[in-house]
Amino acid sequence: MNKKILFYISIILIVSFAAQAATLRGTIYNAQLNPEKDTLLEINTQPAQKYLAKDGTYSINIPPGKYTLTARKELIEISQPIDITQEGEYTIDLFLIPDLQDESDLWNETTQKDLIIEPLEDNPAPALWHYIVTGLIIIALLIRIIYMRKKYGSITVFRKHIKAEAQKTIEQHKQELEKEPAYIEKALAIIKKNDGRIHQTELRKEMLYLSEAKVSLIITELEHKGVVEKIKKGRGNIIILKARNPL
Repeated sequence: MNKKILFYISIILIVSFAAQAATLRGTIYNAQLNPEKDTLLEINTQPAQKYLAKDGTYSINIPPGKYTLTARKELIEISQPIDITQEGEYTIDLFLIPDLQDESDLWNETTQKDLIIEPLEDNPAPALWHYIVTGLIIIALLIRIIYMRKKYGSITVFRKHIKAEAQKTIEQHKQELEKEPAYIEKALAIIKKNDGRIHQTELRKEMLYLSEAKVSLIITELEHKGVVEKIKKGRGNIIILKARNPL
């Protein structure tokens, strides 16, 4: 009798474990957004699972928990954190894209361009084309300054606004986003304008009047609503508009 009871208990435990398992599936894309064949996939379960996605797709069964999904092909490697809270089917697409440049100072990058002037030869006077190029550069900078002033107003006032934004707490940012849903709609419009795919740095440039923390909260809210997917790449993120979204 005891052996039968142990047998039934074992069956119940096995069925219970299987019921709690989740199925993780998706497609691995390359820089041309085509499925990348023969990609090595690894997830840090206990023990770790490795899978060769021969046709660029994968399907893995895992219990709920927090994991890191890593895809590797030649010299390119990407990692995607995953938090499985309950059983079911989850779709996580991966993008094998080379590292992007680190984020730089947004204001300086927006308001000025690096100017590289090669040394002139020992001529008694600069050539005419030097004056023309210099004049065009000055005109371009003036147009840029006028555009920035028209878009953001006085630079002094704008800098004060940015400083005040940076000093706000996360809770204050959340309260402002609840009162001003237009910020979220604006971010979504920018993503759509960029063919549904934009680096988080570029989104911050487009919304320069908001702090980094507030832009991150906007992206998190869009993720929560199932509108976008955030892909970790190097030190930055790529924001991708889902094919079907509720907004």
